[in-house]
Amino acid sequence: MLIALLPIFLVFASIVFVLASLIKRSELATRLAKLLAIAFSAIAAFASLVVLQHVLESGIVVYYFGGFKPPLGIVYVVDALSALFAFLSMTMLLVTCIYSYWFMGSKWSYLYYSLLFLMAAGSVGCIYTGDLFNLYVAAELLAISCYALVAYYRDSSRAIMASLRYAISGSIAISILFFSVVVIYGAYGTLNMADIALKMRDPLANVPFSGRVVGDITLPTKVAVSLMVWVFLFKIGIVPIGFAWQPHAYAEAPTPISAGMTAIADSAGLYLFIRLFYTILGKDVELLYSFRLAVLGVVQVVAVFSAIIAALLMCVEGDVKKFIAYSTISQFSLALLGACADSEVGVASAILTVISNILGDATLFYIAGLAIVACGRGLTCMAVATTSKLIFKSMLIAMLNLFGILPVLVGFWAKALLVMAYIEKSVVIVALVLVISGITAVGYFRVLHVAFTHKPTLKRDERLKETAIPLATILALTATTVALGLLFALSMEFRELLLKISLEVVVNSKEYINVALGFKEIVWS
Repeated sequence: MLIALLPIFLVFASIVFVLASLIKRSELATRLAKLLAIAFSAIAAFASLVVLQHVLESGIVVYYFGGFKPPLGIVYVVDALSALFAFLSMTMLLVTCIYSYWFMGSKWSYLYYSLLFLMAAGSVGCIYTGDLFNLYVAAELLAISCYALVAYYRDSSRAIMASLRYAISGSIAISILFFSVVVIYGAYGTLNMADIALKMRDPLANVPFSGRVVGDITLPTKVAVSLMVWVFLFKIGIVPIGFAWQPHAYAEAPTPISAGMTAIADSAGLYLFIRLFYTILGKDVELLYSFRLAVLGVVQVVAVFSAIIAALLMCVEGDVKKFIAYSTISQFSLALLGACADSEVGVASAILTVISNILGDATLFYIAGLAIVACGRGLTCMAVATTSKLIFKSMLIAMLNLFGILPVLVGFWAKALLVMAYIEKSVVIVALVLVISGITAVGYFRVLHVAFTHKPTLKRDERLKETAIPLATILALTATTVALGLLFALSMEFRELLLKISLEVVVNSKEYINVALGFKEIVWS
């Protein structure tokens, strides 16, 4: 019940914020919305942690909506991978709400939090669902809330333009996703992911209600999968597919949203890519084996190209929020490259890269939030960080983590796993990963140089009188970055846990199918 209630709870919370706006005293309504946001997000984070712990201990969990078993009804299927990504999303929702308590001061706070929780509901829906049409609905909810949040500063023409770019390109992507869902339904007679995965492996399989496939499924599967890959790469923000919207959206959205979108929205695209190529169209699908390898090969090239372009743009960008956006693109491109390695080590590197990027980029965004309030969005305003030793050290650790140079930071182990995944497959890719890391290092150290050599002109802002909340948030993220790095370096159990999650995704597609469809045993033809 908990996995079904979590998205519903998030939608309920978004409605509560709208009702809170009915309070006549605007200051009281704003403060109440902020406090409720922290309370609701804490409940959501705790619930996702309980689900993660239960899945790790007991295995895959399935919830049948309305009591209708698949493929007749819609189901949520939560394994270790989906539970982990949902936990990351909900934890970042909590951190975003805490930072927003200090950063956001608008009378429209109720709308801000309502949209934020709708975005979180869409994210969890995409991650938990085991049905393609339900995925489409959740993706729509996620996308619409993101468009509105990017345009939250409605008086800014740049915010409106960024939102329009995102909305137009996003609407095309969502329409393509819907078309691919229609193609899949026409070919397989079902939209349940486990049912589709079974019939890809055994076209003669006869499942109650959906029956067996009729005709050739090869061509429609290739068309649908190719379209879905394009949509997922768009959602991740990969160059050139997501280049038209991602930097502008990150730059113009409220700073807490820019930090939160990485974990709450964009990571869902990478999760869905992994789910598609390991659970549905897995390594054991003989009918489409060569097609699967060809698509992964093409995506590898795109990921490398995206990482290089984003890293180069980091070296010349003057807007601090766009700089961090390019950092996010580069890091997610490397995560995508790991997901294309077709191995448990590659998937582990992708997961760890996402975690590293969430921590590193969120830290930089929150420091940038302080700089924006105190000075402005120019890269030179990051010199504000030098006014506090703790903040400057946090910025340094965040950049070293994203660079991946110190073994005590989680980013190092993400890069190490990525190199291990390709060391025997392609020396060229290993060399390119090192080159990309070197280029990003130039961008990060450029920021440090600017911070040391410039003296910013500070603005007067009431928020600067009390900065305990942003400072505590930044330090908490920094401590988590170091703690996870030390855990990975010193704890065999922690390393085995990550590899176990990756291994289950790569090789245990049969278990996913069995549990999701409620079969005790599948007889393969």
